[in-house]
Amino acid sequence: MRRRLALILFLVASAILPVPAARPAVPLTAEEQSVKEALRSLLQRQDDAVLTGNRRLLRTVYARRGSMDAFRHAVARQQFLRAWQKVRGVRFEQARVGLRTPRIKFHGQDEVRVTAVVSESFRYHSLRDGAPQEAFGLGTRRWYTLQREQGGWRIRAEDYTDPLDQDTRIPGEALPQEAAHVPLQNLQASVNASTAEKAVAYADTYCGAATGCGNGGRYNPRYDDFNGEGGDCTNFVSQSLRAAGLRQSDAWAWDAAKGDGTRAWSNADGLVDYLLESGRGSLVARGTYAGLTRPRPDGAPAPITQIGPGDIIGYRERGRVVHLGLVVGRSSTGYVLVDTHTADRYHVPWDIGWDRSARFLLIKLHYPMQAPSAQPD
Repeated sequence: MRRRLALILFLVASAILPVPAARPAVPLTAEEQSVKEALRSLLQRQDDAVLTGNRRLLRTVYARRGSMDAFRHAVARQQFLRAWQKVRGVRFEQARVGLRTPRIKFHGQDEVRVTAVVSESFRYHSLRDGAPQEAFGLGTRRWYTLQREQGGWRIRAEDYTDPLDQDTRIPGEALPQEAAHVPLQNLQASVNASTAEKAVAYADTYCGAATGCGNGGRYNPRYDDFNGEGGDCTNFVSQSLRAAGLRQSDAWAWDAAKGDGTRAWSNADGLVDYLLESGRGSLVARGTYAGLTRPRPDGAPAPITQIGPGDIIGYRERGRVVHLGLVVGRSSTGYVLVDTHTADRYHVPWDIGWDRSARFLLIKLHYPMQAPSAQPD
């Protein structure tokens, strides 16, 4: 709550608007370019410290005064990632950071505020013998205040929705040991794989700022971006389903003239209810990570093996669905991967960023028998 309040105050004080899907490029001045490079270097050092557990290196990213909240958030991310990789049986190898800076505003000689779009790539591998290295991408919109110290810049404040710290009620806690990675059987393909592939192709193209996404790291400009209005995850999933040939209806539709969708189009609970009630989707199972990745007592395979590319995973907290992800494939060891918006994700392990309080819904989509001849707008 404190971080959210800080973000609101920061936005009001800075008069910063949500980052648009596309904006004409304006060349940076030499001074602005220097700030951008300094911030990118700080973020690279931050990720290196987080992955290696080097608390001393992490502290050098932040200003000596006024940065404790930002530093604590980075420590929470560090703790969560270390816990997640331990119970999931994987190891992170490296991270790489890219950066766009739509807004850089100086406040005197020693302070600058930056609106940034940060792209991260994380390389990891399963600890199973012979498992190859894999990678996933993240993209986030962030707001920074940098403080000049001893001739260089340091982070004094940062605000963003962190995809590696989704549930802030239990930041940094280890995931339950009984939920450790379970070998998965081959994923069942979607009922109509050719049309499901259209949804996956669309998601990979328009998943946004995450490293690996297409379209120059930007959303589809034909749709409005709801990042500043509660999140864009459901809007993104609906776009992917439409690209795969699901026809709009009175309940599920996008109105281009109004730049808005129906509740079923843009609300997570609304889309889940619509898919299940209309028969366009079926609930495979709901429950905890452990419950969905273990074989059933009767010998039936684990529910997670029953979904495949083009299907949907819902993320439930406090009695409601707060997030949706589109299944795009699996890792070499069978780990289900998703693309999402808000934050932007490309081929990310489906449960990362969610702790023991989360519950999941696995929804199989029933796509049309034939793929559309042309991708809809």
